[in-house]
This record gives sequence, structure tokens and C-alpha cells, in this order.
Amino acid sequence: MSKFYITTAIAYPNGPPHMGHALEIIQTDALARFYRLLGKDVFFQTGTDEHGTKNWQTAQEEGITIKEFLDRNVGFFKTLYNLLNISYDNFIRTTNKKVHYPGAQKLWNALVTSGDIYKKKYKGLYCVGCESFKTERELVNKRCPHHPTREIEVIEEENYFFKLSKYKDKIIEIIEKDQYKVVPKTRKNEILSFLKEAKDVSFSRPKTSLPWGIPVPSDEEHVMYVWCDALSNYITGVGYGSCESEFEKVWPADLHVVGKDILRFHAGVWPAMLLSAHILLPKELFVHGFLQLSGQKMAKSTGVVVDPLEEIEKFGVDPFRFYILGAMPIDGDGDYTEEAVVERINNELVANLSNLCYRVLSFLNKNFDSKIKDIENDTVIEEITAQFDSIKDYYEKRDFKMALSGIMEVSASGNRYFQHKEPWKVIKSHREEAHRVLGTCVNIIKCLSILVNPIMPEFSAELQKQLNLKGLKWDDLNFETKDHTIGKAEILVKKVDVKKVEKEFPLNLKVAEISEVKDHPKADTLLVLQVNLGTEKRQVVAGIKQEYSAEELVGKKIVVVTNLKKAKLRGVESQGMLLAGDDGKHVGLLTVEEAQPGTQVIVKGFTPKKGRIKPDGFAKVKLIVKGGKVLWENHILKAGLEEVKVERVGDGAKVY
Repeated sequence: MSKFYITTAIAYPNGPPHMGHALEIIQTDALARFYRLLGKDVFFQTGTDEHGTKNWQTAQEEGITIKEFLDRNVGFFKTLYNLLNISYDNFIRTTNKKVHYPGAQKLWNALVTSGDIYKKKYKGLYCVGCESFKTERELVNKRCPHHPTREIEVIEEENYFFKLSKYKDKIIEIIEKDQYKVVPKTRKNEILSFLKEAKDVSFSRPKTSLPWGIPVPSDEEHVMYVWCDALSNYITGVGYGSCESEFEKVWPADLHVVGKDILRFHAGVWPAMLLSAHILLPKELFVHGFLQLSGQKMAKSTGVVVDPLEEIEKFGVDPFRFYILGAMPIDGDGDYTEEAVVERINNELVANLSNLCYRVLSFLNKNFDSKIKDIENDTVIEEITAQFDSIKDYYEKRDFKMALSGIMEVSASGNRYFQHKEPWKVIKSHREEAHRVLGTCVNIIKCLSILVNPIMPEFSAELQKQLNLKGLKWDDLNFETKDHTIGKAEILVKKVDVKKVEKEFPLNLKVAEISEVKDHPKADTLLVLQVNLGTEKRQVVAGIKQEYSAEELVGKKIVVVTNLKKAKLRGVESQGMLLAGDDGKHVGLLTVEEAQPGTQVIVKGFTPKKGRIKPDGFAKVKLIVKGGKVLWENHILKAGLEEVKVERVGDGAKVY
């Protein structure tokens, strides 16, 4: 079994993950699953890039240690990846001193040995958002095009530099010959143009500017800049510097998956470093575009954002994956709107794919005791079989949109065949013929369960369970399943109610962790709480002093109304309101255990209210307790996939 090593770019955990992170991890997971279907020994690595200016500054602004900041934010990413059913084999953190530090420093020393590291004073334009220096030509209106709301900083300091210019001609040759293949061709042309004028790059920062990073070997006054630190994760994660025998088994990488904004790092600086260190180059770089919202670039700074956790809860994991992968053209940006998601789920997943599976399998359950014997040798078999190689080719070209188009055409062919043969009519006079038609249809569905597996793994697994098959590989794409008994048919994807999707939940609730509790200076029943909401801290005044002690509250993860207008309670400002149940005898807080601070608390199918509400508006929202859970109009409140619970109170308690 041949190995296949695939990676994502490691995410920068300066805040919760966004749709761009969801896009890249889904694409990479789909490819990892595809190569497993082909029988490859896949090793799939992802992780987080945890050093740098932004992380250090943000942790200081929040008043917490850098470790607390990173552990919390890395938890956000792992939660998302778990919800998305991501099948990674290794999650590397660049703060790992046992695995990553030794390898990064070994790589640095290899570059020094090759004579490619030197020190000089430098004055440059620095984008904190990108964690990189920029040239005047790269700026738009004197700002970074990727971070237009941030001011460009002018930094003058003495840094170590790496001789990228020494290797640019060699890299151009390697990329032109596809020895390091850059996909798609538009990105290949872009990097070739850049490399012609590539200059040496800053490789360190003095500790006086950045105290948070991996120390430069033999110079404790400097820390490694992003290149030798973050980029080296691809080799340190598989043993470079810590387990050389493992490294030799896995490296080189077969495929790096990255966004277009870091093309130059991965197709310029990274191969140059590997050439300098005499390490084999990776084989391929797939560069994807951005996911836009109704044609606008998503960015937290501009408020054009979509929370992937909310979308997963709203539409389900596999339909979300299905839309994301189908929305991305191979050489451009994709677009995300809830209207488009609903349309594709209802018109493709439900009306085409799920419809075929349920119609066929339920008919077989009902009329043939769930058994097939033989198949009908119809032209539909040749028609569908001819699609297999083209779908495989699209996967191998990283063109998920076209792969999905081919899969949907296979399903459409199955629907046309089933409809044309009309087994519900034929069964009355030609029962055996109808039975063979059903056998052919079951084989079509079996093939669909394999073809769609990389994109919708849970859908595929459930479909194979209904087929009474499991663990199917690409080699099982055939019409050889005969004399077989299937399981019970169930509807795999249900139609999305458009009105329900568009309906608004009247509150904006988030998980908050209590970090500090003090008595209110002017009220015996009030407490003043400091709470952490993930990306921000707030002060909340709450009338729970008679129910909870300070010791009970610190560290507890509660639910806070974040869109309530600020108010002063006995002279102390409250920037939100915690929620608690009250049954007339006891008061108990709404709590969660696993969800991280900042997680949106939602009702499935409803979007949180964006604008602020007044206290009388909150009073109209009827939340009640039932079975230890919180319900709104018979819908359960959840933080991610975790149900919100209530302490101490019984059924029927009202939530205030």
C-alpha cells in the first residue's frame, strides 16, 4: 500500500475559525478520503500556527496568559473539525516543544550550514494581519489588500534574512516542469511571475519586538519569524528533528492544500528552504480561492461574516460539506448564501440523490422482501460506468465542483432509468423483469455511495448501511452485487423549509466563562461578574448572590444575552445578562460543559438576532425548562452540538 501525505495550511488561532477555515479543511478531508478509497495509506495533517505578533498582542489585550489564549482558541478549531467529521491523523501545534521546536531549529541550522542565513538592518512595511513584510507594489491605497482595515506598520530593526533570491531560478525551473506541481494553472503562472523578482526574506524578529516565538539557535535575542517556524510544521509533524525513521517513511508530502493568499509562501519560500536544507520537495500544491458572501469578501473587520458552526447546525454536516465543495470553481472564488444552500439541498440532494435511494430501496423492501437476485443488462450501465473515470479525474485535478456535477449526473441517470422502467407497473405482469430492474438500481446506488463518500461521508456510511454493505472502495464501482439482501430504507436528506431557515431567533446568546466575581458595592443581592466571551470580555451584573457563592461561579460556563442594551444596576454597568431558570423554589444557571467561550447558542433552523433589544423585548421571549433542557417554541437551545442544561430547577421553570 503506497503512502499519501496530505496537509492543510496550519490555521492562525487569533480568534474562532471562520468559513475560510471550514472550506480548506473540508477540501483537504475530501481528498484524504478519496485517496483512502483508492487504497492509499493516507496520512492527513492539520494544526495551528501559534506564535507571532497577533496572538501575543491579543492575549495581552484580553488580560490572559498566551497559553490560556491559545488553548482556548485551538479548542474552537478542534470543535469545528470534529463537527465537520474531519478525518485528520495528526493535529500539530507549533508550541509543541517536544515535536515542533527541535525540528524547526534543526531546519534553521541546516540553512545556516548552507550559507543561506545572514543578518542585516532592515526597514520595511509590515502587515500584522499577514504577519509579513510587504512591498509598495503589494499595497492597495497604502494598505494590505487582505487586511484593508489595518494600518501598515513601518518597522526598522536588525533581522536575520534567508537567501530566497539564490534559489528563485531553480524553483522557476522546478515549477515549470511540474516537478513541484502548482494547481490550478492560474496560480502556477502567478507564482512564476512573482519568482522572477523574488528578493531575500526577513527570517527573524528581535525579542524586544516579539517576545513570543521559537528562539533562534545560537542567538537568544531573536525568535524565528513565520517562515522557519510555521512552514516547517509539514516536516516536524512527521518526525523531522524528533523521529527521523518516521520522517523518512512519510516525507515528501504528496499534496499541500492552501489558500491563494499564501501562495508565495508555499511555492516560493518553502521550496527554497527545502532546497537549501537538502530535503526533498513536496510533489504538489493545490491553491484554492476564497469563499465570498453574496459576492463580498468575508472579513471580521468589515462585518461580512458567516459562522460555520451556525450553518452546520442549520443545514447538517453533510449538506454543508456538499454545498461548500460544489460552490468552489477550480480557479476562482465561490459564493455562499443561505438561499443558494437551500436551493441545492432541495433540488439536488433531496429531489435527485436522496429521492433515488429511498424510492428504490423502499420499493425493494416492500415488494421483494428486500432482496435482489440479478440485474438487467441495460445501456444505463455503460452510461454510468463511463462517468467513473471522469469523476476520478476531477478529484485528482482537485475540481470538486465538476466531480459533484458528475456524481449528480450518475444519480440523475439512475432516476431516469427507474422512472422509464416503471417497475411499479411491470411487477404486475413481469415480476422477474421488475426484479432485475431493481437489482440494477441497487448497483447504481452502491456506486453512488462510493463516489460521494469523500464529500458526504456520513451520508455514504448511512446509505451503505441501508444497502447492507460497508467499507466499499473505489474498486467496488461495478455492477457485480447480486443475490443480496438490503436493510431497511430510510430518507437520507429531508427538504429544507425555507421559511424556517429564514426565521429569526429573538436573542443573541453566547457561552461565557466566569473569570472573576465581586460583590456589588451598593446592593446585597447583586454580584458583579467578569466573563470571557472568547473574543471579548464583558462585565455582567446578576442577582444570584443568594443562590451561588463566588467559589461556585468562577470557572463555570454559562449562557449570556449579548444583544441586550447596556444598563446600570445600582450604579454599576452591566454589558449583558446571564440566563437562569426559576421554578419558584430554586434558581439555577443555564450551563454547558464542553462548548468553548464565545460559542453561539442557537436554535436549529433559526438565525440569532443581530440588532440590540430592550429589556421589555427580552421579557416577551418565552424560554422554559423541560427535562433539564431549555426550550423555545419546543426547540432545544444548543451550543454547537451540546444541549444547554439548567441547574437546580424542575420542569416548567421559566428562564430569565
